[in-house]
Amino acid sequence: MSGSTSVLKVSGISKSYGETRVLDRVSIDVGANEIIGVVGENGAGKSTLFNIISGIVTADEGHMELHGQPFRPGDYHAASLKGVSRVFQEQALIPNIRVYENLVLSHESLFCKGLQLVDNAGMVKTAKRIVAAAGLDIDVMQRTSDLSFSKRQLVEIARACIVPSVLLDIEHPIVLLDEPTSALDRSDETAFFDLMSRLKEKGSLIFVSHRLTEVLEVSDRIYVLKDGNLVAEVDPDSSNERQLHGLMVGRERDADYYHEDEQRQVNGAAILFETKGLGLEGVYEDVNLTLRAGEVLGIGGLLNSGKSEFGKGAAGIQRPDRGSIVFEDFKGGLPEFSDLIGLGLGYVPAERLAEGMISLFTVAWNLSLASGRDIFSGAAGIWRRRKETEVAERFIADLAIKASGADAPCDTLSGGNQQKVVLARWLCRDPKVLILDNPTRGVDAGAKEEIYAIIRRLTSKGVGIILITDELLELIGLSNRVAIMKHGQVTTIVDAPQEAKPSEREIIQLMLSDVTIAGRMNEEGGANAVP
Repeated sequence: MSGSTSVLKVSGISKSYGETRVLDRVSIDVGANEIIGVVGENGAGKSTLFNIISGIVTADEGHMELHGQPFRPGDYHAASLKGVSRVFQEQALIPNIRVYENLVLSHESLFCKGLQLVDNAGMVKTAKRIVAAAGLDIDVMQRTSDLSFSKRQLVEIARACIVPSVLLDIEHPIVLLDEPTSALDRSDETAFFDLMSRLKEKGSLIFVSHRLTEVLEVSDRIYVLKDGNLVAEVDPDSSNERQLHGLMVGRERDADYYHEDEQRQVNGAAILFETKGLGLEGVYEDVNLTLRAGEVLGIGGLLNSGKSEFGKGAAGIQRPDRGSIVFEDFKGGLPEFSDLIGLGLGYVPAERLAEGMISLFTVAWNLSLASGRDIFSGAAGIWRRRKETEVAERFIADLAIKASGADAPCDTLSGGNQQKVVLARWLCRDPKVLILDNPTRGVDAGAKEEIYAIIRRLTSKGVGIILITDELLELIGLSNRVAIMKHGQVTTIVDAPQEAKPSEREIIQLMLSDVTIAGRMNEEGGANAVP
């Protein structure tokens, strides 16, 4: 350990849900002023380990010590009072209250005057201290929902990292970071890693990320989990991404991670889906795109580019105010999601738990969510429960979803397996077009590759896919063409054939440049016309 003393000992921790053992006698040791990386596939037990340390669930066996004293928090609040805080994989902010209220959430009693009066001015003052200590330029009086997804993530990170010392006077806090960078844009990532460096001087951090390069770069030591077991403790100075991936999944990463050899040639293929002048005031405008059978049309851009909003608009979820689409029998006019579902369109949102599923409900229930009117309900409205179960069990097998069965609640599944359930909701409908918004956000390397294989399998059947993603390599590796959006407009369309993929540098240049015609940037920064 790089730290002089141990601040947290986790010894022989085990946890089971029914017959599924998710942690099996796992032990880790966290030193003072250390950053500990924890890596593993979805379902390896990382989140369960964090849940036990932060008091959300209780271990079946084993024990923990914090600063040399027995540590067994009864809930998250009890853990936070001892100096253990957490950034959750899915955002845990309340969107319709102000930033300062989120920053002091659950600690309002510290600002009470008398029996009922709350010192709002004191809360605002403290929130400003927290934001300043985190190095963030955020107005604490803003409504949280008015912030971008990336800025909301920074608010949550600041709450977990700074509140223990500023608000609770904890001398050596321990912060659990569960996929904190998955929702950050590049500039906010820089602010986050600066904050990690400063926090390490005063506390310790346990850092979970599926971006193995990040874990290798910032960690002092790395623990590797596989199927609930601790399989290795790794020195990042003598390891690399390939080795970590091999320990996590039991094999080396496939050289063709994005299955590029399966990319279809779609020139001349039938046009499945088309947007004509689609726009939403102040968000995106005049978007004209075509999608061909078997094509992956990637859409990239910075977080303020309007790409995710366009995806919702094209699907008819967030209705545009101008333009039209052409899809099957829908030959013009503004898109309506309920109509498009029946014609063969599916949509996977970026925020899985907020928009993609009801996690307390079962796998079968979530899978059938889009098909209640036709596939799983008879003419008289009688629910076909047996069929729902049979279809769910078939997709559990087909997609290798790690679940105890069709009746397993989705909140017992890992993030990657939850994402497969969301995909299965549309796959059971034999879609013609899928709009996927960051389909591998918060998903480990092994599950990502499985999702990429699913995408290739769909395109081989002629399904057209609009892929909206913040992951540059994913955007480049999967796409036949890449449409770049900036300030709500498609500024460039880049060909990305299997044999001549654009580079990350080219794509970043296009995202940042003022190019307003279809073109492809060459290495010298010029523009070449794209057919």
